[in-house]
Amino acid sequence: MTLFNPAASNGAGPAHDVLLIAGSRPEAVRLAPVAAAMAMAGRIEPVPVAAGPDPMMVHGALEAMGVPAAVTLLLGEPPHSQVAAAAALAVRLDELMLDRDPSAVLLSGGGLTAVVGAQVAFWRQIPVVYLEPGADVGAHPCPFPEGGNRRVISQLTSMFLRGSDRPSPSVPGGPNTILVGDTMAAAALSDPKLAALAERARAGRTRIVLLDAATDSVVAAAPGLLASHPDVDAVFIGMPGDADLLGHPRVSVLARSALPDVVAIIAVSTVGVTDRHWVGREAKDFGLPTLLVERADRPGLVPDVVSADPAAVLTAITQQLAERPDGRCQNADPAAAGRAEHALAWMFGLEAHPVPTARPSAGSQGTEGRAGGGHSLG
Repeated sequence: MTLFNPAASNGAGPAHDVLLIAGSRPEAVRLAPVAAAMAMAGRIEPVPVAAGPDPMMVHGALEAMGVPAAVTLLLGEPPHSQVAAAAALAVRLDELMLDRDPSAVLLSGGGLTAVVGAQVAFWRQIPVVYLEPGADVGAHPCPFPEGGNRRVISQLTSMFLRGSDRPSPSVPGGPNTILVGDTMAAAALSDPKLAALAERARAGRTRIVLLDAATDSVVAAAPGLLASHPDVDAVFIGMPGDADLLGHPRVSVLARSALPDVVAIIAVSTVGVTDRHWVGREAKDFGLPTLLVERADRPGLVPDVVSADPAAVLTAITQQLAERPDGRCQNADPAAAGRAEHALAWMFGLEAHPVPTARPSAGSQGTEGRAGGGHSLG
């Protein structure tokens, strides 16, 4: 526990540094806004780290989000298995933590990098802070391997930063669990029309369904979706082949594939639909409930897919919307990254309270519930 001391740095720059370790694009886009908020506040030094099985992809994602990686951990020869990748990553992360001796590490997601990073930091007695990915896992509360990894991480974590107030099997309650919101919401849309649509979604005036324009059955289901759901806007990724759709007042197109634009629209969407397996998997990692439609050229190749019949696609979307009558924007607040920075400052004793609030009167400040040092909550 660190007592409240807002002058801890003595004016000589940040007294604390945090390694923000990302091992995938979804992890990078959630951690990048927190790094930007740290840099803006100027009291904690952010050290973004691109790691994982494909560190150069993560490096590119951090750069696209405006937060270049301070460290990129290359693993040398491509690992031949998850075990080999974990071993190589553990060695590189251990060297980095020994060299930097950071005040804390900030992790997100349930991938290989997050679980290995948490274990190495714990062994080095460095506090682990976990930023919840916010994934809407629906009927799969413990997907393999992410669900198991998150349970391991939760035993090694000193402070949890929650993306939503939904119950989670891997995030406990208590004073060291702080609701900050979805940090992905800090990404801004470059298209003014889409930016206005995102604000309407945040205000609860519409629900956005994100559609893959390259999936024919999805495009064919769109007119029925718009007719049956007057409270829904459809946003196509790419240009749909149906010219009549483009004139519909509740149809928009995300023409730019720049990562910040994609992230910003995902953050305010209720459900996504595609027939591309890797797109669907990454969208789920971004936290977006995503329907995977069967591909006509590869029927039955992937389990748990929606038939490539427009009527079946429409039925599946309708079911998803019924499960989320208020959309998914309750925690899509652009200020979430600032709250995450504030919580870290509280952990280091630079703030009196874990969430931004009015300054208490003299003598009323307490230290109850302060996030601990390098020890597990378990």
